[in-house]
Amino acid sequence: HVEVQGEGYYVERTRLRLQAWSMLEVAVAVLADVKTIDGSLYSPAQGWRDPLDYAQIEIPDGMNVTFEFIDESAKLGINELDEGSLFLLFDHMEFDLGVSQILTNSLLDWIDEDDEARIDGGESREYSSAEMDMHPSNRPLRSLGELSSIIGFREHFFDEFGFPNSYFSQLAEMLTHHPVTQLNANTASPLALESLAGLNEVQVETLQDYLAGVDREFDTEDDNYFATGGEISDVIGETGQGVPISNQISILTIKVTVQESGSAYSLIGTISVEAQSTENSETEELQYPFLFLELREEAGLNSVRSS
Repeated sequence: HVEVQGEGYYVERTRLRLQAWSMLEVAVAVLADVKTIDGSLYSPAQGWRDPLDYAQIEIPDGMNVTFEFIDESAKLGINELDEGSLFLLFDHMEFDLGVSQILTNSLLDWIDEDDEARIDGGESREYSSAEMDMHPSNRPLRSLGELSSIIGFREHFFDEFGFPNSYFSQLAEMLTHHPVTQLNANTASPLALESLAGLNEVQVETLQDYLAGVDREFDTEDDNYFATGGEISDVIGETGQGVPISNQISILTIKVTVQESGSAYSLIGTISVEAQSTENSETEELQYPFLFLELREEAGLNSVRSS
């Protein structure tokens, strides 16, 4: 009985995996079509929020497919921030001066290539004396979860069991590990617009009202988006001295979840909208309209997942 159950699991997993790949192909094709028509990707308000509806594709009875789009360019790349920007960010999150200095310098020491510790920072010697499990990687972060290994972040951004807390949620709303240098005003959160772009409360509220449309509700048919950079200043006036803001998506994460009979399978891909994959004539691989930066899978059985 156990062997039959195990075999059934792998058969079901393989079938859902193929469906998830197929749905990801649909999403990528729809995004490529919209980009060809409009010249760029700005926001789901362009009409690609539901790829199946856009492509007029029907799915089998009993199957549920959901899409989640995460605009990484609605955030800023944590690896791209300098000392001043990091300090201001932590100060805006209302950490005191000493904590902000520790967080800033320990993060920069973790990323830089040398082994010289900054004041209030930490390199290998400091981690050994603190009996930390990890030592600085001396490379850019590959995920925000890596922060749990850095001096200062473990105490302030994670609970006693190592799970992310509310401060981590705020940080994840503003920062990404992907190389983003401009905030997309169409999708950036109010917190990111205030903390990173330097917009005041009135400007953020005005911008949000414009994007939400007449009904003042997001994810509805009357949502607006900025198709040109000039439209942003027309709506909110001159911006502050923060990081640059734009109106385009540069990096986008697509999560496709296929559910059927209590089983679920998710495929998560992150694409560079501005780059195209190169064709490999030797292996005859499919040439995608976008460059995949990351691709991972999440398999689940006898559990209903939602995006």
